[in-house]
Amino acid sequence: MIIKVTKSILPVNSLAQDYLPADYVDVFGTEALDDERLTPDNLLIAVWTDFPKWIKMLFKLRDRLVKPFGLKTSADEKDFKHKFEKAVRNGGRFQLMNVLAKSANEIVVQLADTHLTAEMSVHTEKSNGNQLKITFITIVHFHNVLGKVYFFFVRPFHKIIVKTALKRSITKLIKNNE
Repeated sequence: MIIKVTKSILPVNSLAQDYLPADYVDVFGTEALDDERLTPDNLLIAVWTDFPKWIKMLFKLRDRLVKPFGLKTSADEKDFKHKFEKAVRNGGRFQLMNVLAKSANEIVVQLADTHLTAEMSVHTEKSNGNQLKITFITIVHFHNVLGKVYFFFVRPFHKIIVKTALKRSITKLIKNNE
């Protein structure tokens, strides 16, 4: 199955609507065969815990570059996947991430720092019989000039990372279920 992630629109019934207006919003979506493993929680966990090596290297570079500015960095925490998954499934907080809202077809998490706040959502919706529409939403609020400058440099990578991670996650979840 070929998964193609493209620019999309914010679903009208999305919980993410509650976090608008914002300084930046992007929405990427795709469709896949409906599969019980393709839940918002499973997708978010897969997106955040299974990056390809090149994305992991970008995050390490990012951490080195922003540390002198006092921005939070991603910790190489033992049992990261388990702790992240527990917070997502139970609606909790882990490191920078906090679950803000959940429904049967969506989860909204927030990453907050001094320079900006970002809400990210995974929204699923059945469409056309056995198809599932999957939408990944990013909403960013800048707190200061550093937030604007930071996101100026991050934005091109953000789009590539979201599309790559979403496609990879869907593919892996479907393969694990075969």
